[in-house]
Parts: sequence; structure tokens; C-alpha cells
Amino acid sequence: MDKNQELYYDEIDSLRKFRAKIETHAIYKEDLDSFSDEYEELVAQAKVITRVSDRLQKKLDNANLQIREQNEEIKDKNVQLADTVDQLAKAKVGRRASTILFTVAIVLFILEQVLLEPIIDEYFQTQFVTIGMLGVLFVLVKFSEGALENYFMNKQKKKILGAEENQEEKKGWGN
Repeated sequence: MDKNQELYYDEIDSLRKFRAKIETHAIYKEDLDSFSDEYEELVAQAKVITRVSDRLQKKLDNANLQIREQNEEIKDKNVQLADTVDQLAKAKVGRRASTILFTVAIVLFILEQVLLEPIIDEYFQTQFVTIGMLGVLFVLVKFSEGALENYFMNKQKKKILGAEENQEEKKGWGN
């Protein structure tokens, strides 16, 4: 066995020689004293190694605990960030949808007043038809707002996913 390959080469060699002396019954007091001293030194070294190992293990355990806590904190912050981004996107999309639908509502109201009201006045003698028509337009615009917001949110999500895919592709090419 090569000295460089075995960590405890000297100790194993000493033990082999001692056993050989035991088998040949050629043990002297000096051999026992020497073997006892070597064993005592090994026990002292083992104690030191164990203390160092215990301290290192404790540091490693503390570092792992700290990493786990930081990972949990990062996960929580990522969830909060995703919620905030989602709320901002909804607000932006909601404003855009409201602006578009407000414009559409004004155009529809003007068209109803200019085109439909004269026809309604000619055939009906009551204002309830005009009010009913305006009510139908209001309900139509109001229900369209949710559909328009969903359309814009889906468009925004696709845009975000496309940006994430582009970043992943860039990371892949960079490695």
C-alpha cells in the first residue's frame, strides 16, 4: 500500500507490525508502551478531529437554516411582487378598457340621438322607447367592459410570457 494513497498509513503499518509480534510471541514491554502511546495519540487526534467536525457541522447546519429562511423570504417576496405586478396590469388594462368603452358609449349615444331618436319619435309617441334604447346601450357597454378587460389581460399575459421566453432563450445562448 502506497503512503500517499492511505490516510493512516503509519498507524496501519504500526498495527500490522504489532500484530505480527503478537503472533510470534515476541512482545516486550517497550512494544506495549510504544503501542499504548501511539493509541493514546490517535485518541487525542480523534477527539480534536471530532470537535472540529462538530463545529463545522454546526456552522453548516446554521448556514443551511439561514439559506432556507432566506429562500422562504424570497418566495414570499416573489409572490407579493407577482401580486403587485398583476394588480398594476389589471389597473392599466382596466383604465384602457374604460377609456375605450367610454369613447364607444359617447359615439353610440350620439348615433342614437342623431339617427335613431328621430325614427323612434316618428313611430312612437312615448319617451320610454328612447329611454329603453339608452338602457340597452348602457347594459351592452357595461357587459362589454369585462370582455374587453379580459382581452387586454390575456394580451398582456402573452406579452409577459413572450418576454420571459426571450430572456430564457438569451440565457441559453449565453451559456
